[in-house]
Amino acid sequence: MPSWDDVRTLLFVARGGSHAAAARSMRVAATTIGRRVAALEQELGARLVRGRRGALALTEAGKALVARAERAEAELVAAEREVRGVDAQLEGSVRLSAPDGLATYVLVPRLGALRAAHPGLRLVLASDNRVVDLARREADVALRVVRPREGSLVARRLGAMPYGIFASEAYLERAGRPRGGADLAAHTWIGFEASLAGTPEMRWLLRRVPAERFAVTTTGTTALVASCAAGLGLALMPLAFQGFEPRVVRVLPRLALPARDVWGVCHADMRGNARVKAVLAWGAEALRG
Repeated sequence: MPSWDDVRTLLFVARGGSHAAAARSMRVAATTIGRRVAALEQELGARLVRGRRGALALTEAGKALVARAERAEAELVAAEREVRGVDAQLEGSVRLSAPDGLATYVLVPRLGALRAAHPGLRLVLASDNRVVDLARREADVALRVVRPREGSLVARRLGAMPYGIFASEAYLERAGRPRGGADLAAHTWIGFEASLAGTPEMRWLLRRVPAERFAVTTTGTTALVASCAAGLGLALMPLAFQGFEPRVVRVLPRLALPARDVWGVCHADMRGNARVKAVLAWGAEALRG
C-alpha cells in the first residue's frame, strides 16, 4: 500500500505542474516533493511524471493514479466534514477565510470579543481575496462579498457594507476638495485592477471617471486604503474601514454609492457545527459595528 502522503504529493504536483508549485502549496521543500514522488514511483514500479522539474506532466500511469486519488481525497474530506459537522463542542479550531480588507479592518479589531465569548475556540484567519474551495476544506467557513452559486454550499447574509469616497488631507490640500459628482472625473483616483472591474463599486466609478485618471490600481483592499492614506488620490471604500485609518477623511457624504452584501458561507455538511455557527454569529455582529 503506497503512502497517502506520497500520493497526496503527486496530487499537488499534478495541480501545480512543478515541484516548486507543489512545495509552496504543501509548505515543504521542493526536494521533499521530489523525494516523495520518487518513492511513490519506486513503490508502484511505474513512471508517474515526466519532464523537467520546472514543467512536469503526468504519464498515463500518473493520470490514472491521480484520478483515483482525487476520488479518495474527496471521500476523506467528506468524511471529515461529516464528523466535524456534528461536533457540538465550542472548543477547537475553525479556519475562516475573508477578503483582506474585511479581515484587517472589521474582523481583527473584534477578535477579542470572540475570544472572550468562546475561550476554547481557536480561529485560523486566512486573509485571502481568492474564493477558497470549501469542499476541499481549504476553509471551514468563509465571508464573501458575492453570494455563492454552488449547490453544496450554504450561504447566510450577515449584513451590508455601505461605501463612501475618501481621501487624505494631504491630497485634498494639493488637489482641492470635490464639490459634487461632476468633479469626480477631474481628480486622481485609486481603484482595483482590471480583473476586479466588475465589482459594483468599480462599475459605479468607471461610469464617472475615465481609466486614465487612475494613478494606482491594486488587487487588494488594504493596499487601496494605504494608497489613499498616503495621499495618492481619492478612493471608494467601506465606511467601516475609516475608523481604523485616521489619515483618511470622507468627502461628498451625501452622494449615493453602492453597498456590498457580506455572506457567511460554509459547506452544507458543516452547517450544524457549533464552532462554525459561533464564528458566523460573531461575523454578523462585527459587521454591525
